[in-house]
Amino acid sequence: MAAIIQVAVGIIFVFILLSIVVTEVNSLVARATKLRAKTLRSTIDAVIEDPVIRAKVYTHPLIQLVKADPIAPTQRISRAEAEKIAGGSIGAVDYIEPRAFVDVVLNTIKAQSDQQLFGALLNVIDGMPAGRERRGLRVMVNRIVTTGQGMNELRDSLRFVQDRRYRSALTDLVNQIDEEVSLLGLEPTTDVSLMVGIRQIENPNLRKSLSAVLASADNLEEARGNLETWYMNSMSRATALYKSRMKNLSVLVALTFALALNIDTLHIARALWEDPAQREQISSQATYSIGSDELQAQLDGGDSDGEFKAIGANEENPLADAIGAGAEVAYQLQDIQDLSLPIGWTFHKVDEGPNDRVALRDPNNLWNYIPENNPENWLGLLAAKLLGIAVTVIAAAQGAPFWFGIVNRILRR
Repeated sequence: MAAIIQVAVGIIFVFILLSIVVTEVNSLVARATKLRAKTLRSTIDAVIEDPVIRAKVYTHPLIQLVKADPIAPTQRISRAEAEKIAGGSIGAVDYIEPRAFVDVVLNTIKAQSDQQLFGALLNVIDGMPAGRERRGLRVMVNRIVTTGQGMNELRDSLRFVQDRRYRSALTDLVNQIDEEVSLLGLEPTTDVSLMVGIRQIENPNLRKSLSAVLASADNLEEARGNLETWYMNSMSRATALYKSRMKNLSVLVALTFALALNIDTLHIARALWEDPAQREQISSQATYSIGSDELQAQLDGGDSDGEFKAIGANEENPLADAIGAGAEVAYQLQDIQDLSLPIGWTFHKVDEGPNDRVALRDPNNLWNYIPENNPENWLGLLAAKLLGIAVTVIAAAQGAPFWFGIVNRILRR
């Protein structure tokens, strides 16, 4: 293997080990700060701008994004109360299934209008004598409420109600529903209740957004599909935001370890280039480790993509996960130390003597970076050190899979 390839393999191996450390620390920080859940909430905050609807969605038993008692869809709460509830402590949820989100949003929007449009109708039907007729009418109304379909069938069926009193009362209520829909400027389509619910949303931005999303829906099932697409687009933005935050965190974590451990890419490269024996040893060790199943399993098990999906959500034992991640960090740091590379800091005074000029250029000796100790070399040493650390930080922030793919291509040549 050529010397330049051995140097590249050795350096990339260091990048892989440090990147694994960065990923594990990122995971610990993200869990401790609930970064995924906060990103999820901030994204939904931007989507559901109405605080009352937001509070009802966040506290719904299927969502539970915040720690608060559930609020019934028809329950009246003030804007201030809603904002306080929605902005409360985040629960354990950092992912919401699209179907669950859509069901909760629809239920929240429709609940008031369902009661307004069909509440009196159901009360009259429930007051009818028990029997096949009452059950049939109840099924029809429930179908209208749950699917948005069947209003014409209900209207036709009322002609066959045997008791004239109930027939008259139900007919009057259906006519009232038609009149209310007409006064709202809506056509008697199959999703009347939903459109009425949207019209009653106080926040104009959310009202316009939902009207645009649901304008092409001819029935409630199509409305669900449109809302699910709307939600998934929002989750794509959440993923992009989360990845950006994790990338920034990766840079910070990589910088911390690179400075603390003095992992200087330029100095390591120079040391490997000048020492053929060490270069050969590191290259062989890197080639073996990269080809091992253990390192591959560590890369496969990482959660570095930052996507909002069910995998990794709702950890059942965060303490055990934190201990495992901490042990993995210590293990990888020990592997870096065991490479016997010029890593780490020293601090010792350079005495006057024949070797002073060489010792004053030692980039690992902190004493040499004090201007009064080394007036001729300290600035050049500092500039080279900062450049070497910067290369390490940028490389480690790219992630272990990135470097793993590159080194595999190099080794296959």
